[in-house]
Amino acid sequence: MEEYADKILRIELPVPFPVRTTNVYLVIDEPITLIDAGVRTDLSFQVLEEALRGFGYGFDDIQRILITHGHIDHYGQAGRIALLSDAKIYIHEKEHRRIQSIGQLRGNLVSVFTQNGTPRGLLDETINYMKSAVQLLAEPLGEVRFLHDGDEIPFDGMVLRSILCPGHSPGLTCFYLERGGILISGDHLLNEISPNPVIDLSQTGPGPQSTSLKEYLNSVKKIENLSVSLVLPGHGEPIRDFRGALRKIFHHHEERLAMVLASLSSGERTAYEISRELFPDAKSFEVFLGLSEVLGHLRILFDEGKIIFETRGGVDYYSQN
Repeated sequence: MEEYADKILRIELPVPFPVRTTNVYLVIDEPITLIDAGVRTDLSFQVLEEALRGFGYGFDDIQRILITHGHIDHYGQAGRIALLSDAKIYIHEKEHRRIQSIGQLRGNLVSVFTQNGTPRGLLDETINYMKSAVQLLAEPLGEVRFLHDGDEIPFDGMVLRSILCPGHSPGLTCFYLERGGILISGDHLLNEISPNPVIDLSQTGPGPQSTSLKEYLNSVKKIENLSVSLVLPGHGEPIRDFRGALRKIFHHHEERLAMVLASLSSGERTAYEISRELFPDAKSFEVFLGLSEVLGHLRILFDEGKIIFETRGGVDYYSQN
């Protein structure tokens, strides 16, 4: 736990994923606000309860919960906290809609995996993993209020501004404290990790439909002129070199675009085959993330006219143009 700008306190909560922890932030200005909530596990709840107590607060002091995006490691126990505290939950409408429809997207996931050459066994494994994760690690949010791009979120002594930054997730929202130059970034900016441009499963059809990476890079450009001295991310340590972090992101994706294009130099391949070359150790849900990454880069290369695709037997095959 660390303290920032006197009023924003970081709390690391354990999650059963490779990232190991999720950062949530307690804003100790009226109304007392929690930004993100972690997964729904007994351990996560206990760690949060003890952290709040250490700061002199309890769940019943929380009056507002802001959710950066609808991934279970960020919203999973928000509903439980809201029941204990009577706090109001705020989230972007796209993220709320995504959470509400997650159980209905199985058909779209099957289509995306099949269309891109993923073996059936991996498809079933990934679907079962995602279904069980949501059931075990998240609970319904209940009544929510919607955030919008540019909303001002007032406190007694400061104002946060919401900034819609789609890419990692369609309605991901950052929170900007201009007075102090602090950006609470969720998973839009992370220290030492490149956020994954997760496939928007509502985008289906032949060819590289995923626009998530293009949206993500546009969202990075959207914030590059902000005056930021400290980024408080959804995972890992704070980022103190804001400009340097943005440069790393653009450089990373330039390199990845070159790698994806080079993978087609010896002939046509499916997106799944490319992802296995880039991420050979990926298992289960990681295969989905690897496929998301590759499809995002294929979309950019396709839009630039550098690759073409042909659909045969319901599977897309890519080659250099």
